[in-house]
Amino acid sequence: MSLKNKNQIIGYLLAAFMLLALLNSAYFFMSIVKLEIGEWLAFNACSLSIIVYLICFTFFKITKKDFFLAIALVPLYYYGTMGLFVIPWNAANMFAQITHIIITLNVIWVLYVPLKESKYESLGKGMLIGVLVFVPVSAVVQSYSQLHMAEFMQMLQKAQ
Repeated sequence: MSLKNKNQIIGYLLAAFMLLALLNSAYFFMSIVKLEIGEWLAFNACSLSIIVYLICFTFFKITKKDFFLAIALVPLYYYGTMGLFVIPWNAANMFAQITHIIITLNVIWVLYVPLKESKYESLGKGMLIGVLVFVPVSAVVQSYSQLHMAEFMQMLQKAQ
């Protein structure tokens, strides 16, 4: 098996793990906690970044343009990798931290793909688009979640 085939298999496998993490999150927040879709995506912004990644991954596979992968780097890194350091490491957050590890592995893979072929322009272009789109989106998401945090915590308490 060639390195390119192994890289593709790893990419599909990591994307599948992301999809499973997304489905787990959707089940928990929408079925158990009883949030609406918008509330779920605001209070679990990792899920929003996973959706963005899966869309970008699909466009990358269809078009073979590396910059699509790089678009998702900003939200993946911010909500996923940084979550490893912000969320406490305890039993209550086990699934969240597993998701953050999966996201971080995808971040590493997304960086590896263009860098191994020296496609710095694609990486820069995608990250610029990601910053321009997701910094304002992140501001809205964080404002909403901070404004409604008390309600969210009450819903979480009822779900336990």
